[in-house]
Amino acid sequence: MRTAARLNRAFVAFSGGGAKGLIHVGALRALEDRNVVFQGVAGTSAGAIVAALRAAGFSSREILDPDSGVSVIDRLHEIDPGINKATDIFGRGGWVRLRLFRWTSRHISALKTIAVGVGVADFAGILAAGESHSRWAICGALLTSALLVWVAKQSVRCLIGGLADIKGFRDALAILLQRRMFPDAPERVVTMSDFGRDGRPTLKVVGANLSERKLHLFSPERTPDIPVADAVAASICLPVIFRPWTIETREIADGETVSTKDMVFVDGGIVSNLPAWPFDEERELDPEALTIAVAIADLSRAPVVDRFNWLPSAIRTALFGSGELNLRASGRSEQLELESRLDLLDFDMTLDDARQEVRDGEAATGVWLDKWLFKRPDLYRTLCLETQRLAAAILSDAPDDTPGRIRVAIALPDRDYRHSLRLEFSVGYERDPDEGMLVPIEGSVLGAAWSKNESRFEVAPLPPDLDLPGDSNRLRRKMVWADWAWQVCIPISAREASIHLAIRIDGDAVLPENELISGAFDMLEKSVKDLFDEVVSELS
Repeated sequence: MRTAARLNRAFVAFSGGGAKGLIHVGALRALEDRNVVFQGVAGTSAGAIVAALRAAGFSSREILDPDSGVSVIDRLHEIDPGINKATDIFGRGGWVRLRLFRWTSRHISALKTIAVGVGVADFAGILAAGESHSRWAICGALLTSALLVWVAKQSVRCLIGGLADIKGFRDALAILLQRRMFPDAPERVVTMSDFGRDGRPTLKVVGANLSERKLHLFSPERTPDIPVADAVAASICLPVIFRPWTIETREIADGETVSTKDMVFVDGGIVSNLPAWPFDEERELDPEALTIAVAIADLSRAPVVDRFNWLPSAIRTALFGSGELNLRASGRSEQLELESRLDLLDFDMTLDDARQEVRDGEAATGVWLDKWLFKRPDLYRTLCLETQRLAAAILSDAPDDTPGRIRVAIALPDRDYRHSLRLEFSVGYERDPDEGMLVPIEGSVLGAAWSKNESRFEVAPLPPDLDLPGDSNRLRRKMVWADWAWQVCIPISAREASIHLAIRIDGDAVLPENELISGAFDMLEKSVKDLFDEVVSELS
């Protein structure tokens, strides 16, 4: 059972997205304003910066206050006077090279046309030159071609090596974290082990380990001694944009360092851009805490891809294309997808644009939170309570019967699940092990009602084919309420609100199988559907 009152504990994951990641600050502000307690934060690339700052105790207003314009850049400037604006995180000369790269990528078609034109002009010049001048024309054409090849070679070399250096930002971030968390210990290095303790949320950061050719999760458990600034630097080194980041790792045995090894990392977005999955174990231990995955939509129009222009699409696919895989996490997770007006490399945005981006993120997140994580649970739980009251009243009117104990739950599929329904927003389940149970569609009364889209009324004992048969349901059968005597499952569909669910009602009163009882449940079915029609209008 999940209610609004229990939504204050959350694990939050922030995706990567370059300059678009600024919108996460608005999402963070909306969560803070609703008193969400951060049990853990995770992030990739730009999301790793937001996650690390939040875990260290920075509020959204300290990262960027859309009212005053004060931002974390001001704090970084106090540490490193060379950092005056967001573009300075790319190091000396880095932003100039990035601007050239951005301009080139946006005008690649025109540049190809110019290159072809130069080649055609050279060839035409050779043909037009007289025999006495052909030698000079050929030499000129060869020199022009050689120059173009040299420029292309140097450009490729520069791109492969990375256009910008993250070291200056990494060093300033390390000091910023130390000053916030350990102000009385200026030599203290903030490491991953400093999180998940002393009231701080756990912190998890994703990088791509090129040395070992695998995803690398920085966390208090796996990499306790790694400086957080190094983990963040590794996570944000987008290929081509930044030079790869190297971290010295240590192998420890019996408390002693037995060897060291340099590991090379690039942007974690190429392996997991929206890391909701690192909290699987924590979510199993605290199943009522919510996981919120804050994603950034890629609104760019997909080009016609051919063998010559696939690289930009490959980068965007790596950053934005693995969302479904990254949400393969234990239990329920909720994904919020925000639309940013910025592009991947719009770090030279104006302050007004930055402030508006935060406001937009806050507004969109606030609407989503209020509707789906607060309003919907309250409405569904109210529906369950009212259904419980209706069932008790209707059964009390049946001759020689008392309603007994009645339970009600709403059954919904988990994200991307197709073969099961989870009991949610329940009332009357407080002392029973099947609260929040995942019910298979095949082999259950609930599943039969869902599949055929028709209500089912059953009394104990159930037919074998509806009594959770088979070895796969052995543990599930142990969770079933031992005293149940009847159950009714009512599917509800409302296309205008994109709602498809089922209401399961069960009780422990032994009911006679007669026309009066059948009539009572027909009345209950109609009353529940009428009741739900009122709820649909509020969710649509």
